[in-house]
Amino acid sequence: MIEIRSLRDALRLLFIFGREFKLALLATLAVVILGAFLLPNRYVSDARLLVKPTESASVQLPVQPGPDAGFVQQSPQRDPLLDEEKMATSAPVMLKVAQTYLAMSSVPPKGGWALFKFRMGQALSWCKEMLRNVLVGIGLMDEAPVADRLAARLAKKLQVSHDPGSNVMEMRVSWNDPHVAQGISRAWVDAYFDERAKAAGGEALFNFYEEQNRELNDSIIALKRQLREQLRVIDATSVEQRIEDVTDQLQKLYRQRRELQAEREALVGILGSAGRQLPAVAGEVVTEREISLNPEREDLKLKLNGLKQQRLDLLRNFKEGAPPVRALDESIAALEAEINGVDGNVVRSRNVAPNALGARLRQDMQDARLNVAKIDANVAEIDSQIKQLQGEREEVMSAEPSLSRLSLELSSAEKTFAQYSDYLLRARVIRDLNRARLSNVALVGQSSFTPSRVFPKSMLMLLLSIPVAFAVALVVVFLLYLMDQRIHDGGRLEKTLGVPLLATVPEILHDVDGSQPLRAALYRIYCRLPLEQITAQGLSVGLTSSRSGEGVSFIASRLAIVLRQQGYSVRDGQLPAGPGEVVLVQAPPVSDENALIQLRGCDRIVLVVKTRSTTLPAVENAIALLRDALGHVDGVVLNRRVFEIPPRYWKPISRWLGAY
Repeated sequence: MIEIRSLRDALRLLFIFGREFKLALLATLAVVILGAFLLPNRYVSDARLLVKPTESASVQLPVQPGPDAGFVQQSPQRDPLLDEEKMATSAPVMLKVAQTYLAMSSVPPKGGWALFKFRMGQALSWCKEMLRNVLVGIGLMDEAPVADRLAARLAKKLQVSHDPGSNVMEMRVSWNDPHVAQGISRAWVDAYFDERAKAAGGEALFNFYEEQNRELNDSIIALKRQLREQLRVIDATSVEQRIEDVTDQLQKLYRQRRELQAEREALVGILGSAGRQLPAVAGEVVTEREISLNPEREDLKLKLNGLKQQRLDLLRNFKEGAPPVRALDESIAALEAEINGVDGNVVRSRNVAPNALGARLRQDMQDARLNVAKIDANVAEIDSQIKQLQGEREEVMSAEPSLSRLSLELSSAEKTFAQYSDYLLRARVIRDLNRARLSNVALVGQSSFTPSRVFPKSMLMLLLSIPVAFAVALVVVFLLYLMDQRIHDGGRLEKTLGVPLLATVPEILHDVDGSQPLRAALYRIYCRLPLEQITAQGLSVGLTSSRSGEGVSFIASRLAIVLRQQGYSVRDGQLPAGPGEVVLVQAPPVSDENALIQLRGCDRIVLVVKTRSTTLPAVENAIALLRDALGHVDGVVLNRRVFEIPPRYWKPISRWLGAY
């Protein structure tokens, strides 16, 4: 336990842990120097790719037929280069790089030392594989191909990154050979572009649409052959046209049949009407006759006109309904009735001949019967044609679903073939663009060849070896200070233990009795004793320690000399002490069972602690044991206190510190 209060205390640590400081310093120097010469060299090969997230050189081809999707703005919440970096470190890319490296590493290099290291590496790899096979055999490890295991290691070693806000992706390879580093970098870039082209689907889309076009072409040929065979069976160029022709013919026949039926019904009606009228037609008719007006009727009309004239004359003097007018109206009405009963014409001569109407009716009835028979024959012929056409239509209709299905399939296949042909052209463009590496990722920096190593920086390591060694040694000293539980001085001892520090006895190397620091420490102990109690009733002081070799007898003997010099009687022996007498009890360590018995009854109990060897937990344990057994511990004396900085170092250091 050391209390750091000034730079002097910090310097003390360097001398307290001087051996450890030197070992850490030398070890760090050795490690840095050996590392500068023996660490494996590392060479870097960089490749830079420009990623344009808002552009695309490849055609965005939908998997399903349909309109092309419009451009979708990239979301600003996600960095699109993260997907490219994940693709660059994906398992397929790393597997291709691993296979390329295995092919490169299987070629022995030129040169004796390089060939020796190559053979040693092969032997070491063979031993590792044998050990791995044994572990796989007992089930401690899983079986995996060499390329897969190498790909997993490469995924951890190969670095791909980009700066925030930048669209340039940097692919870095670090290896122990610049040529191998460049070869791995080139293989990595090629594998990335190949895998990206494969992910874009240009080659797969082209093969898919090419195969689909071939299958559709064969399907179209087969459908046309089937359609042609079925059309040949129904003797038509197309089922729609055949159905339309048959339907038109049937419609014409149906219309013609309806017209004949209507004509027949008319003729039958005419025959019925003529048959009913024929009996009423006279057999002979008068062909010549003379017709004149009836004189009697004419005389009656003259009288009637006279009566009407008289009525008009009466109306000049009388009103309607007057008796003369009513009498005249009755005469007029009677005369008109008489006129109506007299024929208007008088036949004077006639010529009787056979009735032509009857002959015509008979002739028309005969013609109508012939026309009805003709219509019946035409209707029968039309019915036979309709039946034949209906049979043909049934045949066509029975073949129509198959023909329609074939037609629809053929039409759909032709449309799909045309669309797939367009997609095939676009997929060919995608494939050619991917083969030429024309996409939204452009290689702006080829895999570099850097013959200068990036690790280790031997000159820099040698230049920094001494400062780094000092820093590591200081850190080691600080850690040892934190872990050190030994008591070196009295700083913070009273606060930590809760027991007063009576004195600190320095280490005496030459003149024991004449040492001023020793006498000062002993007198500090003397001054802390109750001198009044010594004079009045005597004092017993018990000295003990946590373990043997702490210097209890030395402190007791030197304290006895000081007390005798001050006129007190000092003895070692049994308790109690008499007036003016001091009894010094030198008890064994508190771990001894007799220590507590000897200390029982002592007025003062002092614990002697040897610096640089006694630890704080041991002292705390001893104090706790004394308190539990005896009830009190009156003080602690630090023995053999050493100022760790030698005088030959401290004098110039103190002068230098005093100058500042």
